[in-house]
Amino acid sequence: MNTSPSLHPKPDFDAFYCAYIKGDAAKEPITTGESIPAIIAKAAEKTGRPRGDFDVEEISRERREKLKQFLF
Repeated sequence: MNTSPSLHPKPDFDAFYCAYIKGDAAKEPITTGESIPAIIAKAAEKTGRPRGDFDVEEISRERREKLKQFLF
C-alpha cells in the first residue's frame, strides 16, 4: 500500500460553512470550516451548548479567510 502524500492530495473544498447560535439576530460566527458536523461539534465544545443549539450557513472562501483570523 502506497501512502505517499503526493498520491493522495488534500481535496480542495469549494464549500465553507459558518456556525452560529440559533435565534441570534446578529448571526455572530462561532466557528468555520469545510465539514458541517465538525464545525457544530467545535462550536458546542467552545460554548458548552448542545449541538442542536446551532445553525449553519454556507459562506464564501473570502469570508472564511476573513473570519479565520478572529475565530482560531
